[in-house]
Amino acid sequence: MSPLVLLGCGYTLTRLAVEEARRGRRVLAVTRDEQRREELSREGVQLPSLDEAMASSKGAHVVDSIPPDAGLDASLAGSLERTGPARLVYLSSTGVYGGARGSVDEDTPVDPTSSNGRGRIEGEARFRRFGGISLRIAGIYGPGRGTIERLRSGAVRLPEGGGGRISRIHVDDLVEAIRVVLERGEPGGTYCVADDRPATQTETVGWLCARLGLPVPPTVPLASLHESLRGDRAISNARLKTLGWRPRYPDFVAGFSALLETVR
Repeated sequence: MSPLVLLGCGYTLTRLAVEEARRGRRVLAVTRDEQRREELSREGVQLPSLDEAMASSKGAHVVDSIPPDAGLDASLAGSLERTGPARLVYLSSTGVYGGARGSVDEDTPVDPTSSNGRGRIEGEARFRRFGGISLRIAGIYGPGRGTIERLRSGAVRLPEGGGGRISRIHVDDLVEAIRVVLERGEPGGTYCVADDRPATQTETVGWLCARLGLPVPPTVPLASLHESLRGDRAISNARLKTLGWRPRYPDFVAGFSALLETVR
């Protein structure tokens, strides 16, 4: 089994690292977060410097989750092109679609004018040149991250008029998508990662409040919300499914029901 090199080991890649290490795979993870380093070390994950990880990437499976604003995409692409990993996956975002509305898939034009997506678009192009596979990921939720915690803290605001549809993905389904694409994805290809049913914030939050016994949050003008909450997009996962991937949590009801079982 090829070694797995994870660059920028945050919320999602930490889960992947732990699962793969427990399966007996050699995993190298780059992160500066001390808490994550301690967790990964306990699981037998190696913690090299970025330069050491680059030197170990020849013939390895590499996943890059370092955000564009770190300013490292050009140097990472150059290093990886020289060392030659067996497989490379770049974690991008559905933010590359900017203000696109309605049904969205891999062939939908990206929006290079979007401040939220420009860096990702450039990163995709850099890694695609030598076979890097891009995953355009919808909003990630899971244990310790997502609407439940924000509702309980009183941080959620709903858009006036209900807002548009938002696509999401449970972190465990995202981890499996990365695993599947590493094994079977088309070099240089692009795959959108989302569950089967987008839903509005109003629908999701209303459902959660009823189950948590919380009041529905107040509404605010749509324009005051973050860019990622102002659109109306249904992200297609059809291309990813051709690789054999299926979401364990096909919609927010399944995903949040599982989370509620663990947090009550």
